[in-house]
Amino acid sequence: MNRVRVRFAPSPTGFLHMGGSRTALLNWLFARHEGGSFVLRIEDTDRERSTPEYLNAILEDLRWLGLDWDEGPECGGDFGPYLQSERSGSYAPHVEKLLETGDAYRCFCSPEELEEKRSRAQAADGGWIYDRKCLGLSDDERDSLLAEGRPSVVRFRVPAGKTSFDDMVLGKIEFDNAELDDLVIVRQDGTPTYNFAVVVDDLEMAITHVIRGADHISNTPRQIVIWKALGHEPPTFGHQPLVLAPDKQVMSKRRGAIAVGEYRRRGYVPEAVVNYMALLGWSYGGDQEFFSLDELLQNFDMSRVSKKPASFDPNKLDWMNAQWLKRLDVADRTERVTPFLRAEGLLAETLEPEERSHLERVVELLDDRLKVLTDIVELAGFFLAPHVVYDKIAVSKVLAKPGADEILVGLHGVLSGCPDFQPETLEGAMRKFAEDAELSLGKVVQPLRVALTGRTASPGIFETLSLLGREVSLARIDAARGLAE
Repeated sequence: MNRVRVRFAPSPTGFLHMGGSRTALLNWLFARHEGGSFVLRIEDTDRERSTPEYLNAILEDLRWLGLDWDEGPECGGDFGPYLQSERSGSYAPHVEKLLETGDAYRCFCSPEELEEKRSRAQAADGGWIYDRKCLGLSDDERDSLLAEGRPSVVRFRVPAGKTSFDDMVLGKIEFDNAELDDLVIVRQDGTPTYNFAVVVDDLEMAITHVIRGADHISNTPRQIVIWKALGHEPPTFGHQPLVLAPDKQVMSKRRGAIAVGEYRRRGYVPEAVVNYMALLGWSYGGDQEFFSLDELLQNFDMSRVSKKPASFDPNKLDWMNAQWLKRLDVADRTERVTPFLRAEGLLAETLEPEERSHLERVVELLDDRLKVLTDIVELAGFFLAPHVVYDKIAVSKVLAKPGADEILVGLHGVLSGCPDFQPETLEGAMRKFAEDAELSLGKVVQPLRVALTGRTASPGIFETLSLLGREVSLARIDAARGLAE
């Protein structure tokens, strides 16, 4: 099969993090750019740690990022099943083939025996590989041990020589097979180990390219020798350098790794997350910094994946998210903040056209103040809440000052008499009031701002007044007067 087929094979033992999602993105871009297939395979053989919750979260996160799959859970395909736990019948025939050709053998050494040998070797020079004790068993000895029910594993007999491959990212890589050890490919309970299962799965799913993190490089020669022993040429491999935390250590849960779903819950937009992930170890070659998923696809070139690790910068991601929010039109931004407002009880489940229009005006007024979608609650909650929640510091520093009450009384009269509640009209009336009272406009605006919003910072005061409307604004001035001394 000449058509490109790649796979992303997460394990549902946890949530999808930045490193895994970056691998998924790279596979998706390569497959789409080459007109191939993006396969989603779930490696869920760890029965104790794999859960439906994690699986569903992985699928949801991939959909949120816009990374659709051609084959896999929920859509099926011609090479399924796509859950490794449902593929148990696939491995035995390949094991038997390797046993018949002598490329694998049964090992009856007990864990205790192996641990003793390992400890002695490590105490002597620190290095140890299996000594192939069971490879020398005669057929009669082997049959006798099997007949008495002695537990055994199946080991792959690594051939002599060297194993090399041309990595799509890192270039030529070579390993001395003497360092690989005769790895176990089938455990005592009959289940396949990772390096064997992944070869069989990739073989039966006709995978042509394996693109993954550099932490898998040591697995690659082991998989290549198994591929060749099974009589097939291995796929083309590509290993992207790992993402480093700000302290230059490999990212982990202890070093800044945050689940993709958590970014979603915190109010990041997928465009920003995808854009930032793509630039972690990939470059277009020009000055362009913002790429939609379609633009990434149009400009993608595997040769531009960096050979060096990239450092994750949370501040850069925050900046990029704010920039992407500014790029969205008001209607789209409003649609995206709506769930967060509903979650706080600030919006009804369904909005009348007038309510929707009002919310769009609020979102438009915030302009570039939104850094993440969740900011809407703090920045605009006072527009939608029935009552103001007053910040204690704002009250003590502004409303409790001498003269604040008189200013609010005067503003109540001015605003009551305005012919309309448009920002320009309100500005003119308040400037005249300040001039007549021989006060700066700032001295007038601050108590009004706290009265309307409960805080000392808000969008433009005239636009805020206009959006709140006359009735609400006057009611809030009345309520704030009770706090002023």
